[in-house]
Amino acid sequence: MTGISDSPSLTSLLGGATSATAAVNSAEQNMLNQEDFFSLMIAQFQNQDPFKPMESGEFLGQIAQFSTVDGINTLNSSFGDLRTQMTSDQTLQASGLIDRDVLVPTDSIDYAGRGSVEGRVAVPTGADRITVEIVDARGQTVRTFAAEGSALGETFEFSWDGISADGVQQPAAGYTIRARAGQGQSELALTPELAGQVNAVRMDGNGLLLEVAGLGDVPFSSVTRIA
Repeated sequence: MTGISDSPSLTSLLGGATSATAAVNSAEQNMLNQEDFFSLMIAQFQNQDPFKPMESGEFLGQIAQFSTVDGINTLNSSFGDLRTQMTSDQTLQASGLIDRDVLVPTDSIDYAGRGSVEGRVAVPTGADRITVEIVDARGQTVRTFAAEGSALGETFEFSWDGISADGVQQPAAGYTIRARAGQGQSELALTPELAGQVNAVRMDGNGLLLEVAGLGDVPFSSVTRIA
């Protein structure tokens, strides 16, 4: 059995952190700033061979090269500050979405065992029927919604109250929403848009994420509608 003594000691961890900090400080000290650069340039100019003086074009070229690098570093720093500010502003604005409903393209949902599951399907041009099935984890269809002919519009909306076709309340679990459009003998699988309430917002490496009830983490860019 491994004992506590096998874990890294606090002293060694602090020593590692101190070494890392020293390495960063050393690297920063080894970097030339603008004052260092011009000091070196002046020294080079003062100690040049009088029989082979530095060409003015070469001198100006070195200055221009340093100025370009320095300008790029400054620009990168400015863009970094701007990105940080924009991220903060976006997060602040997105916080206004908390407790609001959004529509997200997805075919799965974690039903909480209460309330209803609401969604819609965009009806393709030429379709003469739409079918939406609520499918449980065993692959069994527990409820079906359908419309056809003149009852179809641009979208088909549905609301499942958690009750199966035979009147039994379904348990809290994951369900698949299977949607299809038909035209004659042909059928086309569709991705429904499901509604959920935003519980929280946060940022990660990929951008703004919404924590949506029943749908999990959803990229803000995936949201098709805010209610």
